[in-house]
Amino acid sequence: MKLSPYMLNANQAAKFEKAGQLQLASTFWRQASAVAVKPINRDWADVRADRCDKRRTLAARHEAARQKAIAEKESKRVAEALGSHINKTTSGEIKNG
Repeated sequence: MKLSPYMLNANQAAKFEKAGQLQLASTFWRQASAVAVKPINRDWADVRADRCDKRRTLAARHEAARQKAIAEKESKRVAEALGSHINKTTSGEIKNG
């Protein structure tokens, strides 16, 4: 049995979505929507494409926030180490020479 253009695109979209490749999944869902004959299929494909886009952007924002938190933690650690070093050198604990 030959699959319709909608089903070919929807099957590809579902595979990419399951694999976590949300950009590709969204692209195939949009293609499925464009070739859908039935309004219910077009609506389904549009909803899936929007969901993939939202999941993808949410994951990107989450990763950016995680990286920012790591950078802030490292900056704080360096600042504390530098402050400790400055306190030691000004209090005479470290001797030059």
